Amino acid sequence: MSLVLAVSAANADAGVISMPIRFLYGALNKITTSVVVGSSANASAIEVVVDFGSSDFWIFGPNATINYGSPYLGFTGQCNTSPSSYYHPSLGHPVSNFSAAYAYGGNSKILTANAVVNDTLSFPSSVSPSIPNIEVALVNHGSVRQAVATDAPCPELSYDLGILGLAPQAGNGDHGPNVKTDLLEQGRIGASIASMYFLPPPGNASIEYVFEGEIVFGGLPPRDSYEGELLEVPIATEQGEIGYYVAQPSISHANASIPSDFPETICLLDSGSLAITLPYEQNMTAFLNATGLQDYQYTVVYPSACEEIPRGLTLDFEFAGGNATAGTGKTKVKVPYRNLARGDPGPGGVLPEGMCALSLGFASSCTLGAPWFTASSVGVDDGEGVVWVGQGRL
Repeated sequence: MSLVLAVSAANADAGVISMPIRFLYGALNKITTSVVVGSSANASAIEVVVDFGSSDFWIFGPNATINYGSPYLGFTGQCNTSPSSYYHPSLGHPVSNFSAAYAYGGNSKILTANAVVNDTLSFPSSVSPSIPNIEVALVNHGSVRQAVATDAPCPELSYDLGILGLAPQAGNGDHGPNVKTDLLEQGRIGASIASMYFLPPPGNASIEYVFEGEIVFGGLPPRDSYEGELLEVPIATEQGEIGYYVAQPSISHANASIPSDFPETICLLDSGSLAITLPYEQNMTAFLNATGLQDYQYTVVYPSACEEIPRGLTLDFEFAGGNATAGTGKTKVKVPYRNLARGDPGPGGVLPEGMCALSLGFASSCTLGAPWFTASSVGVDDGEGVVWVGQGRL
């Protein structure tokens, strides 16, 4: 029996728990799950980010406030808003006092929680069974660094209504709760593994297609979710960091390799990130020439209307690993250009006709964001310290 099959069989015996996920069309969307927390008659679905790049699970509690308007960290702005979706207390599920702070985006978003509750997760848009006995923090205040002129009206604010972190806690002050840890400690899953995969879109899918898939706690991705074999890639996360980093894959298009500007940079797997960010800050022209993409005012675009992007064009990521089940030591994930077109309106909200903005950027860092996951099948194993990577079914 192959290692993948053996691990899958062992995890199946111990039990796995899955939840539905989706990647909605739109420039500000990440990978999310539409979830109802609790059984209150007033409860409504909350679009919660499912995030390999963080470790905590929180949603907003009743009477929460989000402040913004200041361009500076730690300063109060003149604007406030309240979340449209939040937790409604359920009978028989007491809310307990709790204290935690969560920071994202270089501390540009800071949230504080003052309560925690143990309740049931249900998924109204899916046939997936409910998941009882899950602990979630209730955020009562948020601060977002977004400058607003003193005499200007407060614009609508875009922010996450909740985040379900999939990474392990770093042990350096994280406050939880952590769903995977809870399930493991309760004996409901047999290993500290979380996997993500998406179903292939129809062959004639519109550019606005909504990708649907699953998170699997306790087991590797199902065999029918990937082509070829999974590759075991060592986790390269440094001590004290949160999330899953791996050695930088080789990037190519149409079998032509595109050398990186920063080959030693490791890449963060981050389903809670809007875009794929690649290490070509100093060599953007070479990348664009190799891929047929273009730069329009620092936005990466394909030179056609989004719906007209050819279905066969892909950006390819080749990973090297330890024990590939196919024996090659490498696997390639091909991400269709069409998966990168998520409705970004472009600079100033206006793109010239014949251009399609892509969720793709350049920096000295490397992030494999939400669009990358639509074309891959991934399992992270905290116990073994590896990420299993495979080509998702396209």
